[in-house]
Amino acid sequence: MNSKWKITLISATVLTMLAGASIYQVSADPVPDASSSQVSDEQPFQTSSGTAAGHAGQGANQTSAQDEIKMDLAAENEFLALYFNPETTEIAVRIKKDGSVWFSNPQAREQDGKASGFNKAMLSSQLLLSYSDSSGKPQQYNNFSQSVQYQQFVHEKLEDGIKITYTVGEKLRGVEQVPPFIGEERFQMLILDKIQDEKVKSDMLNRFKLNEKKKAYERRDKALNGMGLTRTLEVFKEVGYTEEEMNIDRQTFADGEIASHALFVLPITYRLVGDQFVVQVSTEEVDTKGYYLQNLSVLPYFGAAGTNEDGYMFVPDGSGSLIRLNNGKLDAAPYNEELYGIDLTRENKFKPLNGDPARLPVFGMKKNDQAYLAIIEDGDGIGRVEADISGRANSYNSVYSSYAINISEPLTLSGNWTTQTVSKFQAESYHGNLTIRYGFLNGEQASYVGMASLYRSYLADKYKLAKLESKAQSPFFVELIGGVPKQKFFLGIPYTSYEPLTTFEQAQEILKELKGGGLGSIKLRYTGWFNGGIHHSIPTSISVDGELGGKKALNKLITYSNNNGVELYPDASFTNVLRETWGFSPRKQASRTITNSIASIYPYDLAGYFKQTWLDPAYVLSPLKLEGIVDDFYSDFKKLDLSALSLNDMGNTLNSDYNPKHMVTREGAKQIVQEQLAKLGANTKLMVSGGNSYAIPYADSVINAPVSSSGYNITDQSVPFYEIALHGYVDYAGTALNLGDDQDIRSNMLKAMETGSNLNFKWFYAKSSSVKETEFDYLYSAQYKNWINEATAAYNEVDAVLGKVRTQTIKDHEMLEKGVYRTTYEDGTTVVVNYNDYAINVEGDTVEPLGYLIGGERK
Repeated sequence: MNSKWKITLISATVLTMLAGASIYQVSADPVPDASSSQVSDEQPFQTSSGTAAGHAGQGANQTSAQDEIKMDLAAENEFLALYFNPETTEIAVRIKKDGSVWFSNPQAREQDGKASGFNKAMLSSQLLLSYSDSSGKPQQYNNFSQSVQYQQFVHEKLEDGIKITYTVGEKLRGVEQVPPFIGEERFQMLILDKIQDEKVKSDMLNRFKLNEKKKAYERRDKALNGMGLTRTLEVFKEVGYTEEEMNIDRQTFADGEIASHALFVLPITYRLVGDQFVVQVSTEEVDTKGYYLQNLSVLPYFGAAGTNEDGYMFVPDGSGSLIRLNNGKLDAAPYNEELYGIDLTRENKFKPLNGDPARLPVFGMKKNDQAYLAIIEDGDGIGRVEADISGRANSYNSVYSSYAINISEPLTLSGNWTTQTVSKFQAESYHGNLTIRYGFLNGEQASYVGMASLYRSYLADKYKLAKLESKAQSPFFVELIGGVPKQKFFLGIPYTSYEPLTTFEQAQEILKELKGGGLGSIKLRYTGWFNGGIHHSIPTSISVDGELGGKKALNKLITYSNNNGVELYPDASFTNVLRETWGFSPRKQASRTITNSIASIYPYDLAGYFKQTWLDPAYVLSPLKLEGIVDDFYSDFKKLDLSALSLNDMGNTLNSDYNPKHMVTREGAKQIVQEQLAKLGANTKLMVSGGNSYAIPYADSVINAPVSSSGYNITDQSVPFYEIALHGYVDYAGTALNLGDDQDIRSNMLKAMETGSNLNFKWFYAKSSSVKETEFDYLYSAQYKNWINEATAAYNEVDAVLGKVRTQTIKDHEMLEKGVYRTTYEDGTTVVVNYNDYAINVEGDTVEPLGYLIGGERK
């Protein structure tokens, strides 16, 4: 048998079924038998001269020619093999378990009749860049057109993978190929010391002159013409003075001069780590004077699916969404959502009409019986997930991640009766790593459930998460609102007073009623309890609100809670300063926008969606100030007999600080927040609102978790990916049932049963009129007596189902038909819910309208 192995083209008949694939089956050369789709792992690939070849993966208009795409074997381990094409820099990953192969780029792109020349170049790329010059004019590069075709890249073999360094930009011509200055020590060490021939060394010195002032060798342009230039470049190549080294010297001696054109150095590393594939891009050397790399997309066509593929793309919209391959929704906008919601330091005159935030830094692709899940490990703070279907710019479905390396905002300048708007860029680009980990799935595991299970295992292994301890009942989440500000008048003069909505004594009364209704496990989130109510002052200290009963009444509530199985989570805001008071200076402690204005948070008009800038704002705290605030708060908090804390914003919003004196990117802010979460969570149980992924490892409860998706037009199905990933490890609940868009208790109960979510309500004790004509008038229906009986009955019914499976992971979830879903838990318990207004039959059992079925037992 031939000593080389290949990924061989499949016959035209099989191609008709698998057209457009970027994932292929492996067979042995020289027998191109379509039925031989597996390769025995007992016959290893060659370590240096082995090649990989794949069929063209054509779409509807693509040919089935028996061409081969050959690649060199770059690395392999027990589970995976990595291949590299040194001419195009494409890579391929072979899964040894089943012989399937995932390609970085569609293998039949040249036959794609839908794609133009520009789009074919993009299909050939591993990196897509958008950048601007100082005027803000947007432009695009890709590593194929502006690096590979110019041969402006070098590659280095690693023990477990390969590193490719791209110099992305227009091809340097003539003398510009040589840096204007080379550092004196670098010139000696990297060039002269490596030249053995004295004449060649002498010629090299004649082409440069030592600049004593700069301590560098300066290029002699007149000596670098014709053969002089050619020989110099040959010497550079011989001694290993690479394009990467040249760019170091170009940047070092830029001297504030505007570069003649944009040039970005981007190393990308591919590694095999166990049964997973890790991709890392460094942005340490992206600065080119006068140009700003704004957005970078990594492996935009990895595993791209063609027009005849079956499956879907998974995107992290809310709880999770599926985009069916080739769904034909070309009138819908592509999916493009920022991770962790909106950065509140960005200037938005109007309320962004975004859907549910993407809480998890993941995305995935399923094609036939193969799938992958991608986890963004570094750079998720500045990341976003993009996805689009075939038929728009090309014949492929693709999902990938992009990163905001440098952001700009419009700045209006006025003077001499004229105005001009220019682009203002952030003071410093993101200099760090972008890391994406790909995990592969096949067979029954190749689904969104398998993807969520893989992410669950990833979190559990990385953060040493433990499963929940068993309890007799599932938790009932309830938020009680303490005090709120209310405008009143004295002799016609307005003033702001404190309006108590739920005193500590009244909170205890509500808890007693709930306990009397059979609720044995309650998680109480208490907001507006200190430092002036729900809009409390900066929490550098704790002053329990006297209008609610003061510290003495709080201690009684704490004692009651401890003695009656109630977990009390008093709430505090840290990353957002809710009002300006003594002890907080917006000028010194607030984040800045890109235009260097103070990052203020104004409420939006409910009808016009515009900012109500005439009202008092809240402020975005600079991440650099967070540690000091947390330390001061906790020194007071630990004096109270409290074992739990609710965090209003640290797991919900993620904000930058664009202050040019000490800029903090969103990625940097994420790391700061994680450090404070770890500190607080070391001795205190934490409840976080929203549940962004970076907060999950430190929380025992998540409130306002996403239980549905935004329903964007491009998507086809909402899935409980978030819940599948967390169930059994963290208690979670969605938004308050009594304040949501859909306040129907029955449908919310079914959603809780389908997703394993706990019930959540938001109440206060005072009369409803207490919030009338205030900014809290949306709480008018939240008076607890209006809901407590209905909530108690709903909880007891839901707990009979969820209480038994609280510590179980979700093993499976499936849509049986429209409006009918089945969830299967680790111990085999099944829950079928029917959202329809008519009965349905499931395997011989009837599920009533708006009903459910538990393990074959009719309900």
